[in-house]
Amino acid sequence: MAAAPARSRLVIVGRKPVFRYVTASITLLNRGFKEVELVARGRNIPLCVDTVEMLRNSFKKDIKVKNISIWSEEFSMNGRPRRVSYIKIIIEQP
Repeated sequence: MAAAPARSRLVIVGRKPVFRYVTASITLLNRGFKEVELVARGRNIPLCVDTVEMLRNSFKKDIKVKNISIWSEEFSMNGRPRRVSYIKIIIEQP
């Protein structure tokens, strides 16, 4: 498969149930992508980690975590500075 744009292999983890993101990740992997990026911010970071663990332990045991990145961004809300944490987990299958 030709190299696809990075956005097409991106799963943004939000407030939906974890199984939604597991299903989205499995769909991308079954479409031929070797890597899938899962990104979450703030209170959704634990859901992102749970998604990866559910994938690794229950569905696709050959999945490896390639990279984990964490960072925070600062922005102004109501005139006050706020920091929001982010996580990006890249998983790959052989």
